[in-house]
Amino acid sequence: MKRNVRFLLTSALVLTVGLLKFTNVYAQETTSANIADVKAAAYAGNVYLTFDDGPNNATSQTLISNLKNAGCYQATLFVWGNKIAGNQAAWNAYVNSGFSLQNHSWTHSQMSSWSYQQVYNDFQKCNQAIQNAGKPRPTKVRLPYLYNNNTITQACSALGLSIVTPTVYTSDWEGASTQTIINSCNNLRAGGNPLMHDAYQTTLQALPTIVNNLKNRGFGFAQY
Repeated sequence: MKRNVRFLLTSALVLTVGLLKFTNVYAQETTSANIADVKAAAYAGNVYLTFDDGPNNATSQTLISNLKNAGCYQATLFVWGNKIAGNQAAWNAYVNSGFSLQNHSWTHSQMSSWSYQQVYNDFQKCNQAIQNAGKPRPTKVRLPYLYNNNTITQACSALGLSIVTPTVYTSDWEGASTQTIINSCNNLRAGGNPLMHDAYQTTLQALPTIVNNLKNRGFGFAQY
């Protein structure tokens, strides 16, 4: 009888220890899975904040400061090449910003009737200006007025420039209000980029809210 009682007690103890170990392992696995789920839910992907038409002495430094102060340390500045000489302070801010400098052409001309060589030379001149500042050769281009045809496509391809088309249009160039610009950027999805310009006070004023809204939606920031 004593042996049976002793056996039963020993068996119960073994089962209890086993259950405790299983529960502990299960809890750890469940906690790890929950953390992974939370991280996945919190991170929605990257967006690309992009700005055309700079450098601009009146706005560039504020644009860069507003982005960084809001916590955005990656952005893309599409450079209008022949504005560099007349906006040297802004150009220096661009070069030292840590942001990506990409091509928006040298003259920002309507190229619909241009020859292949004219298009090629214009984009190449902008490329060279960026490289002369010690920055990498551009690999992306925002076309002036977003106009494209086969000649432009071929010239860009020959220069190794991929065309970046906006996924959201803020209409800042048409006088959109700060709130309208913010609302437009609320439509960004992962991998998207908005058409904004380094030229307007409304855009500068919208940036802190745009960045905060995107962060609250779980987005990070990337640059081309």
